[in-house]
Amino acid sequence: MIFSRKRRPEGTAAIAAFWAAWPQLRTRSEAAIAARGFPDDLVADIAARVNDIHPELEWEFSKGRVAEHAFIVSAAGDPALRALAHRWRQAAPAADETWEFHDARQAESEMFEAEFQADGHRVELAELRYAFSLDEPRSEYDIVVFHPAFAAMTEAQRVQVAFLSLAWLLGEDAVEVWIGAVDVAVECPDGARPPQELATAVAELAAQYRDETWVLMGSSPDAEVPRIATAQRPLKPARWPVLDTHVAITLAFRGRDNGMPDPDALTALRDFEDRLRELLTDAELIAHETSEGMRTFHVYADSARFSADAVEKLAKTWSGGRAKVKVCADHGWEGVRHLRP
Repeated sequence: MIFSRKRRPEGTAAIAAFWAAWPQLRTRSEAAIAARGFPDDLVADIAARVNDIHPELEWEFSKGRVAEHAFIVSAAGDPALRALAHRWRQAAPAADETWEFHDARQAESEMFEAEFQADGHRVELAELRYAFSLDEPRSEYDIVVFHPAFAAMTEAQRVQVAFLSLAWLLGEDAVEVWIGAVDVAVECPDGARPPQELATAVAELAAQYRDETWVLMGSSPDAEVPRIATAQRPLKPARWPVLDTHVAITLAFRGRDNGMPDPDALTALRDFEDRLRELLTDAELIAHETSEGMRTFHVYADSARFSADAVEKLAKTWSGGRAKVKVCADHGWEGVRHLRP
């Protein structure tokens, strides 16, 4: 068996140093906001603190949702940084009337009442239109974005406006989870709708998955080598931003000639899964797949808190055959990519 022990994650000291410096940075930031201008030395000090956590993280001030102001540190869509940004927020002080903290850009619907300048092009955001269709297996919307100003813009400028507008409309996390392909158009596509209609559709889609949802997939039962997998939907790592470690528990079992479990083996595997779920803390069972006399349980865990000890002890109790546990860093969830539609 291969195991990894709980380890101190990268950036821990820099995160602690950031929050130790925050009271002084907070005072200076509030003064700058009141004066409607951020001095260069303040920007440099904040940037240095964030860069110490990781140089590719992005940061910004924004209007708060419940507090007056928000401070945001974002992975900007980089899966390798998602857990780090989330841990920064986990270490933040409690929100108060003045400040709240986020590890992803939040929706700012009021932006659609404003004008945006894109390299000299004036874009009235209220005039944006979105044609969108639901890809049901992936549980995400594919989108075509249109604005009358696109006709005079380069493709890169159109794409920039499209993605910025989606972040303002939905928030960064929702874009990662519920939005698939994004295209732009210089002519208004059929069925294009105002921004709020897309926001409503995405909110309704997300509501369908408030409770844990699993789907069954696999080859035909008549296949020479049948394969069956069960996975949570949608299988998007952004839903679990701090789970950056893949724990694969593979159990051999005695079963049918086609490599599928017989009733006794199936009962034993289900019992193992129940016990596995009971002991998982700071981790989540994401999927399992079965083929050729083997079942692999895919667990994702928080590397800052997870220990393989309990999984090791459970695996040793498996009497149906060989048991193997393998733990590795997997920020982008490559270990289950083949299970995504």
